[in-house]
Amino acid sequence: MARDEGETAVPRRTALAAATLALLTTAALPAGAVPDEPSPLVGRELLQRQEILDRLADQITPVSENQRASIPGYAGLVVDPERGRLTVYWHGAVPERVARLVAHPPAGISARVRSAPYTLARLRAARDRLVAAAAVGEPGTEWTSVAPAPDGTGLSVTYAPAAGAAAVRTSAGTAERDRVAARAAELAELPVTAAAAATPQATVTRHNDASPWNAAAELTTPKNGFCSSGFGGWRGKVAVLLTAAHCGTSGTYKTGSGTTIGKASDSDSGLDTTVITLDHGTPSGQFFYGAWNNGQGERRRAVGAGRNNVGDLVCSSGAMTGAHCALKVTQTDYATSIDGVWRTDLDNAARTDSTTITVAQGDSGGVVVASISGGDDMQARGIISAGGGSTVACKWGTDTAASGVTCFDTVVFVPIGPIVTKFGLSLA
Repeated sequence: MARDEGETAVPRRTALAAATLALLTTAALPAGAVPDEPSPLVGRELLQRQEILDRLADQITPVSENQRASIPGYAGLVVDPERGRLTVYWHGAVPERVARLVAHPPAGISARVRSAPYTLARLRAARDRLVAAAAVGEPGTEWTSVAPAPDGTGLSVTYAPAAGAAAVRTSAGTAERDRVAARAAELAELPVTAAAAATPQATVTRHNDASPWNAAAELTTPKNGFCSSGFGGWRGKVAVLLTAAHCGTSGTYKTGSGTTIGKASDSDSGLDTTVITLDHGTPSGQFFYGAWNNGQGERRRAVGAGRNNVGDLVCSSGAMTGAHCALKVTQTDYATSIDGVWRTDLDNAARTDSTTITVAQGDSGGVVVASISGGDDMQARGIISAGGGSTVACKWGTDTAASGVTCFDTVVFVPIGPIVTKFGLSLA
């Protein structure tokens, strides 16, 4: 069941062993070599290659994720760090500028353009029609999320199966899936695939933070709930800290131990973001890394803001469960209903290791980051909004979540670009 800032506090745990965090590993490739299968080498080189791919993607689409639909003909793109490949999907004639970039990628990287039946602009318009229909409860519109396919072939929707997850594989479950897809395709006026999934739940708990304030620390919300702090920054000369809007849009935020941080001064429910004006002190420009119980321990610096591409490898970090890496971005321009409120322009990242999780209740407002050149410094990528996909066992490495907490295999997050633009932020 979804939680909000007014519910009973999530119980803390007794001390547990720190979680073991592992990055995907691969080795460096000779210049110009692009294998057909993933190379079994190491993590730093893999993340360095991802940075090169993302830079090339930024040249092709030099705008934030939520503005890419304004590029005529653009349908989507996918980065593949393991294979060192960028695939761009385009509807109609490919502009000379894009063709030139794809024809001359950096050494060790391959790039290609594939034809797409629909532009991202058309897919987003269709997505928004489905969101509007579900928001007002039109008959047969029980989908819980909508997203464009990155190859421009249509939309995908998820829904909560009427008879429960166990019935999905039955003939009745198949009929329900086909009915949801057909109704969505009718409204979208283009192909739609449907899949049963758990309803995303707002994830509403590093306990005693102090100035200079860090991200991914525990917040006590204005209604005494548990959330996590997001990136810090500046609005002009005013020091601020971010969190999720569903954690509270007015009132005073405190640390887990009760120290006042500041008051909510601005918010945007569509971006699920609240701005907290700091009562004292400044943001550190760092976020807590490692296990949930590392206290004032391991921290890393967030350097600048980056855009998300399908295929990117990212990490999440929140106060309830700590940091989790090797999460792969699976969808952008994603729309879903969270606690009854439809939100658009979200991104999804799923675990690639079945022994870990992505987020749990209490991680809301925390951060999503990506490594820069495989080093310790990270790039801001988003603010945690919800857990999605499927619920999973709350155990990762040697760590376990508190009793009564729900864990997920997918994290739903708001990309940082639209947040920075909306609130006029300069990240610390």
